[in-house]
Amino acid sequence: MIRAVVVDDDYRVAAIHAAYVNKVGGFQAIAEAHTAAEAVAAVDRLRPDLLLLDLYLPDEHGLELVARLRRDGHPPVDVIVITAAKDADSVRAAMQGGALHYLLKPFGFPTLRDKLLSYAQMRTRLGALQEADQRTVDRVFGALRAPDQLSGAKGRSVHTLEAVEQLLTDADHDMSAAEVAERTGMSRATAQRYLSHLHELGRVDIRLRYGSGGRPEHGYRWRPAGSP
Repeated sequence: MIRAVVVDDDYRVAAIHAAYVNKVGGFQAIAEAHTAAEAVAAVDRLRPDLLLLDLYLPDEHGLELVARLRRDGHPPVDVIVITAAKDADSVRAAMQGGALHYLLKPFGFPTLRDKLLSYAQMRTRLGALQEADQRTVDRVFGALRAPDQLSGAKGRSVHTLEAVEQLLTDADHDMSAAEVAERTGMSRATAQRYLSHLHELGRVDIRLRYGSGGRPEHGYRWRPAGSP
């Protein structure tokens, strides 16, 4: 169970977000905090896995709170920022402070659910990591990117996406849709749909190659995290 503390100065909003968290399988909102001081106390007392953190708190800016938690020896905790702050400086500061997602208010349950599921997937992949190589590191970081955009898409499954991702990250050559279909047991049309979606997300590169009989076909290769 992933244990979360919801931090928001608006009591009503905090309660709504906590209810959203409790609707997602594998997550539990264990406390609500409405000030930075309450958030620090909750982290020290409850040692949660995750903070859902508003930036505009009455006693301290949320990003200053994160820096203090990191600096002063408090229990480690992951952070997803939930805020109405749309300025580039806030986004940049949140990234530099280690926020895993930046979620703009207002939003509905599906949006938060997708962010939480991608976070859970990242934790699962990180927990299975023993000795890192570039491909496995890419999969850990990639978990925060693709599933949130796919999980609610009609006709597609996060688990199938993971199978395609794993196949491509393990491959040392470009793979065609037909090869992906054969290796995963899905139809070529289904494989093509997932590959095209991953390309739209910027997770795979497409290269033209020539198959049997000299006919051109698309070859798909996993794009390492951070590649242009």
